[in-house]
Amino acid sequence: MLNSMRGSGQSKTMWIIMGLLMFGLTFGFGLDSLRGANVTAIGTVGEEPIEVNTYARAYRAASARLSQQFGRALTPAELDQLNVQQQVLDAVAAQAALDNETANLGLSVGDNMVRDSIRNSVQFQGLNGGFDQETYRYFLENQMGMSANDFETQVRKENARVLVQNAVVGGVNSDTTMALTLLNFAQQERSFEWAALSEANLAAPVADPTQAELDAFYTVQAADYMTPLTRKVTYAWLNPADLLDQVNVDDAEIRESYDLQSDRFNRPEQRAVDRLVFPTVEEAQNARDRLDAGSATFSEIVAERGLAETDVDLGEVDRTGLSPAAADLLFSQEEPGVVGPVDSSLGPALFRINAVIQADNTPFEEVRDELRTELAGESARRLVVDLVGDLDDELAGGVRLEELNKIEGVQVGTIDYFNGVEHPLAGYNTFRTAVVALNEGDFPEILDLSDGGVFAVRLDGIEEPAQIPQDEVGDKLIADWRAVKTNEALLELAERFKPGLEQGGDLSFVGVDLTAVDGITRTSFIEALPPTAVSEVFTLELGDVTVIDAGNAAILVRLTNITDFDPDQDGNDVALDRIKEQIDAQVSLDILDYFSDALQADAGVALDQNIINQVNQQILGGGY
Repeated sequence: MLNSMRGSGQSKTMWIIMGLLMFGLTFGFGLDSLRGANVTAIGTVGEEPIEVNTYARAYRAASARLSQQFGRALTPAELDQLNVQQQVLDAVAAQAALDNETANLGLSVGDNMVRDSIRNSVQFQGLNGGFDQETYRYFLENQMGMSANDFETQVRKENARVLVQNAVVGGVNSDTTMALTLLNFAQQERSFEWAALSEANLAAPVADPTQAELDAFYTVQAADYMTPLTRKVTYAWLNPADLLDQVNVDDAEIRESYDLQSDRFNRPEQRAVDRLVFPTVEEAQNARDRLDAGSATFSEIVAERGLAETDVDLGEVDRTGLSPAAADLLFSQEEPGVVGPVDSSLGPALFRINAVIQADNTPFEEVRDELRTELAGESARRLVVDLVGDLDDELAGGVRLEELNKIEGVQVGTIDYFNGVEHPLAGYNTFRTAVVALNEGDFPEILDLSDGGVFAVRLDGIEEPAQIPQDEVGDKLIADWRAVKTNEALLELAERFKPGLEQGGDLSFVGVDLTAVDGITRTSFIEALPPTAVSEVFTLELGDVTVIDAGNAAILVRLTNITDFDPDQDGNDVALDRIKEQIDAQVSLDILDYFSDALQADAGVALDQNIINQVNQQILGGGY
């Protein structure tokens, strides 16, 4: 809900606060030059230049972050679609506007603050956890390519910018009203009773329809009785499975494949473990004593040390991934649990064993047939690759798809294709996509399938949807009419029972029990009820009754209790404070955003799009 409080134009402030503030643009990637030209800025805000390296680092960081989210490198076109360039420009222009304002105000910070900012940065910490001069020198020379004086000037400017930001947003302090409203919406609990009325609860089944009723129903529901849009296609398909009788796999190949897959067939004994390292044995033992006494859990001790569960998770390890002492201890255990302290490769540690994975050694004889099938499939797929050139040549020479069956292994056939048609080729997404995209007269081309096969397809014609004659619909028309009328009767019956439930009654007089559901929230899911039931419950007042159409049943729901979020309950004060902090931070971001916009409007922003495009090309290798 907090995100909905902000417009789409607010994202640039988050860049300033989270991505650019305090070395965010200084520590990272840069451009040594721009195509050999002496270009240092992509534009200005007032008298403050927006440096090329500042923009480049921000753009590179943004594209890397998005690529990580998508699990692959994004293309320049995709970054364009995501509006990355504009977001980065907004961010660096906002930063420059603040720097311009600090210069106009004559704000600066002393040498002590600059020194402390650098000495306290984790970027320059040595092995002892303190500031390391050599690390600092290496960073400036090899990663930043700047002198200490230039770098310290940058740090001074960033600290001065923080003074302006703090002055703008420092007074934000909302009351608890909004936080309570949000928490009550999210955490309010409701209890209710419900009952389902089915056809068995009707006094009598719905009578058989007359011909006039069926005629009218068929006319009104005409859309339900249409043939699908059908594409008539001819295909040629080369399936690796059809070539298996053309390949031969000898035992030597099978044995070699088995030997090369030792990790698959001869897995060593493993343990799935978490490792929590301590500075001293005494601290590790103290933590173990707390675990044994039940005064803390392993997860709580992890959190106390400022770590997340992912920080201590080693995954599945065998003996080779552990110190000798830790390996001996862990692999002497046959059940999950916490062991240690023991010396690990990083120092004294406690280990939490999450799973014991026994060794899995599969003899060659047991998997010979499986490997033979796999190798035969690989050989068949190679045969397909070898034959693709022949298929392409035939098509390029004007041979029709129907004539490709002269090539051994090629299937040729026709399909009346529509959404949901049952055919082996229709199970491939590539085939379905190709057929839908076809136009009459398109030249058939060879396309790949996910299992190594290939196909070509031609559109012969399209049959538009048409209403199925009523006499061909047959019993389905009667069944559909009966279902609709039965549902209408159930909803009518439920409406008759509703007043009695509102007055506190029940449905025992018709042999129906009410089922109680306690303490649900808006995100709860109840398998026995329609998906809309929970949201319906949260529209009711206490004691209200509603009727929900479940299609084949009528659901009666009565709200019996509402439990609001209680800020005085143990632990809820923490949640309230956390939400209030998030609201204050969001409001602060909005205020800073408006302030930055005003500064830019007052000072004026000038950008050189040609230089910006060149920077993008240098970072991404073209595309702009």
